[in-house]
Amino acid sequence: MAYSSRNWWTELALFVSVSAASALLLAALWAMSLDGREETVNGLLFIIPGVVIGLWAAARYRRRRTTAVPDDGPGA
Repeated sequence: MAYSSRNWWTELALFVSVSAASALLLAALWAMSLDGREETVNGLLFIIPGVVIGLWAAARYRRRRTTAVPDDGPGA
């Protein structure tokens, strides 16, 4: 079974949105943990884990779509 274009675009959108949300959440948690102190940090410390989480979510989506249980049809 070929992997459809629609599933590919959905997987890409899932990767981008989960990566962005994870990076923003990590940055927000880090900012809250400062408790008023002013410190700087490299943005890659948020982006790289966010991308890894996004890749994991996209891989789970693809695995779920490509290893579907065979269906015997309606009314089976």
